[in-house]
Amino acid sequence: MSKKTPPYIHQIEHYYPVNIQERNDKKIIYRYMKEYGHNVLERANEVAHLTASGFIMNPSLTKVLFIYHKIYQSWGWTGGHMDGDQNLLEVAVKEAEEETGLSGLRPLSEQIMSIDILPVWGHMKKGRYVSAHLHLNAAYVLIADEEAPLVLNEEETEGICWVDVDAISDFSNEPDLICVYEKLVKAAIKTASVSHQTDDRRVNIESDPGFVQAVKSAAIPIAVHEAKSAYYKALLVKEVVYRGGRLLLKRKKDSVKSPVLKYKFDETEDEKKKAKGNKKDQSNRQ
Repeated sequence: MSKKTPPYIHQIEHYYPVNIQERNDKKIIYRYMKEYGHNVLERANEVAHLTASGFIMNPSLTKVLFIYHKIYQSWGWTGGHMDGDQNLLEVAVKEAEEETGLSGLRPLSEQIMSIDILPVWGHMKKGRYVSAHLHLNAAYVLIADEEAPLVLNEEETEGICWVDVDAISDFSNEPDLICVYEKLVKAAIKTASVSHQTDDRRVNIESDPGFVQAVKSAAIPIAVHEAKSAYYKALLVKEVVYRGGRLLLKRKKDSVKSPVLKYKFDETEDEKKKAKGNKKDQSNRQ
C-alpha cells in the first residue's frame, strides 16, 4: 500500500509559478523538502524550514490588514512556523486568527497564492539568539470583514490596522516583502476576476472576462510566458483555471502542456509551410 502524500507536498506540487523567481524558488523548496523531509516542518532545522503566511484583505480587495511585528519593527502580514503541522493553509489561517483576534477567516482560494524563499536575519527572541536562516514560505490571501473586532497580540505585535493597498509601501520598511505584497494584491484581483461568476469555480472560460485578462497579463504558468503560440496559450489556460480553479480537463497523454513546450523548439506551421513552398519553387526551377 502506497504512503499518502502529506498535504504540504501536494499543496506545493500543485502551485503554478507566475514568474521566474517563483519557478526557481519552487524548484529549490521542493528539492529541499525531499532531502530534509524529516525536519523541514520544524524549527529544529536551523538552516531553512517551511512557513505559511496569511495576507488578509477585505472583500473588495482594496485594503490589507497589517500587524506591527516587534521582531522586525515593521508593519506586515501574519504568519508563522509549521511546528510539525502538515497543512500550509491551516497554519496560515490559524496564525492569522491568533495574531489578529479574527475568527472565521476564509481563503480567497485554497491554492497557494505566492511562493517565496525569504531571508530572516539573526535576532533575539524570548531571551535566545536565533541565527539567520531561510523561510520557505507559502502565502494565502484570506478574506475578513473590515468591521470585525480586532484583538492585539501583545506578545508579538505592537499594532494592528487596515491599510489601503496603494499605501503598502508607506507602512512596510522591508523592500523584499513589499514586492511580495504587491504580487499578492495582483494575484488576488486576478483570482477574483476568474472565480467570481460561479460558486464551484468551474467557469465557462471562453466567455469569462477573467480568461481574457489572464491571457493578456500572462498571469498563468511560466511555460505560457515562454510559448510563442497564442493558440497553445489559450488551450493551456482552458486546461488550468488560473489560481484557485480546478482542472477542466483530465491530464492525458495528449495534454496541451507537451505541445506548448515542444512548440518552443519546433518551427511554427507558417515557417514549415514557407520552407515547403521554397523547396517546391527550387524544384520547379530545376
